[in-house]
Order: sequence, then C-alpha cells, then structure tokens
Amino acid sequence: MRNYELGLITESSIDDEVRAALAARIEQLVQDRGGKLAEQAVWGRRMLAYSIDHKTEGHYTFIRFTGEPSTVVELGRILSISDEVLRFKMVRLPEAALAAGKAPLLKGTAR
Repeated sequence: MRNYELGLITESSIDDEVRAALAARIEQLVQDRGGKLAEQAVWGRRMLAYSIDHKTEGHYTFIRFTGEPSTVVELGRILSISDEVLRFKMVRLPEAALAAGKAPLLKGTAR
C-alpha cells in the first residue's frame, strides 16, 4: 500500500450534503479496494487563482489515504466525470516525508 493525498476543489455553490456524499463515495471506493483514509482537512471556501468554468470560488478539501495504484486510477476516473468537482490532484507521498512529518498539502490548514 502506498500513501496518497488528494486535493479536491468542488463548486462553492453546492450543498454540504452533496459535498458529504462525494466524500463518502471517495471513502467507500478506497475501502472497497483495500485502502483506508488517514485524515481529512477541509480548508473551506476560497477564491480561485483563475476562473474555472466562469467560477471564481471553490471549496477546498484534502484527503490523505493509503491504497494501491489501481485505486488512484479508478478514483481519478470517477472524479473527472463528477459534475460537482472543478479540479483535483492526487500525489503519492514519499515515506521519508511522512516519517519526518513533512506532508505537502495538509500543512496549510491554518489561515
């Protein structure tokens, strides 16, 4: 199993129930494929650096999980066809960075 981090930007106009259902769908997919969610950081509503589909705000969520590379492929496929997702990025976390406590995306939660 490898460690991954998912950065997810959803539309800021969707309800919290829809956002929670998307997070539950991600969690279910990871667990069905033998992985597990380690932690989640919700940054909330923020301005985008540039407009995406004429939208200037997005809701940022970061999820750290363990899984197989096939899980990442399937998760990417599902997120790319999801209407409420503006952008997403998955990165594999190096073991040395996790051991040293230097994971890239979750660090920016305090603002």
